[in-house]
Amino acid sequence: MILKSKKVKNGVLLAVTAVILVTAILLVSTRKSGTLNELQKDFAVKDTSAITKIFLADGYDMQTLLERKDGNWLVNGKYEIVKDNIDDLLNCIYNLAVKDIVAKSARKTINKRMATGSTKVEIYYNDHRIKLGKLKLFKYLNKKVYYIGQATMDNLGTYAIMEGSTVPCVVYLPGFRGYVSPKYPASEDAWKSHNIVRLRMSKIQQISSIDFIEPANSFRIVRGKNRNFDIIQTESNQKLPLYDTLRLLDFLSDFRDLNYESYSIGLTKTQKDTVFNRKFKEIKIEDTDGKITTITMFYLEDEPEDEEIEDNNDARMTRLYNRDRFYAIINGNKDELVRCQYFVFDRIVQPIEFFLLDSKILPVPKIYEINPNELMR
Repeated sequence: MILKSKKVKNGVLLAVTAVILVTAILLVSTRKSGTLNELQKDFAVKDTSAITKIFLADGYDMQTLLERKDGNWLVNGKYEIVKDNIDDLLNCIYNLAVKDIVAKSARKTINKRMATGSTKVEIYYNDHRIKLGKLKLFKYLNKKVYYIGQATMDNLGTYAIMEGSTVPCVVYLPGFRGYVSPKYPASEDAWKSHNIVRLRMSKIQQISSIDFIEPANSFRIVRGKNRNFDIIQTESNQKLPLYDTLRLLDFLSDFRDLNYESYSIGLTKTQKDTVFNRKFKEIKIEDTDGKITTITMFYLEDEPEDEEIEDNNDARMTRLYNRDRFYAIINGNKDELVRCQYFVFDRIVQPIEFFLLDSKILPVPKIYEINPNELMR
């Protein structure tokens, strides 16, 4: 009886295994021999949590790899990503749907446009060969590849085509009025976080402000005992006996989430060298763990007015610099020149007098009209 029972169990197991294998073969063969319509409409990935990386490349030699590592997304394996941007992309990948198939008469034209003006999208995600309800077997890394092209004439759809297909589609994002191509930028700069430092006040150990135009305005803010801070004039090495506590707290809070505005792209070496001769301030932020972040600031020159260009007799020695923005490099990296807004740095760029109890200085951008010879000192 026992022997018979074992034979029955083994037979059942063999039968179940046979059913699973047959089902797997049918599923795989169905996918391989699926109709063109099924292939060309399969743009969405319905489990974005399974996505491990996304590769984007366009026709302008721009390419970017977005990777999920330890729950966080990185740009090209080294930069922090802009969270809103990756969330927006994942939402698009999840919901992307086909509105229509391009008519046969227009396919040749659209395909030509797609060949030169589209972004290649490669999405890698964990998948299973067999999915029957909650049963998932044979895990593997799947890949979905398609091309995102230009907007349609009404700007309410976007041309797209699956790799291997010759039939372009019009895709759209349900609930979104517009075209989706801007959600797939291949430029690294579009994804990199613009954050310079993200430091709570309790983690600040010391901040140094070096003024290259007026050295007497240089100062250090150093954490002392009992969670207090000392403000020290750099030249004299003397502490301020009294200072405006509220202004100091506002100053320190600016390092909680400090960001630059944008990258400066396309400057020649000569143009960069000119910028580097306009250094006016440097801020060093040291946290309680000993990590130092350095922000070196350079004036951004305004474009001259037409009347200035035409006035050949004007021998003015002064030059007007931009009142809204300035250039900066972070941690001495001259290869990445960024633009910052005085509006964001209004308290950070102020002189030591800003902290005095009777200070008349307001935390607003200054108008810099400076003798260029002073910048060369």
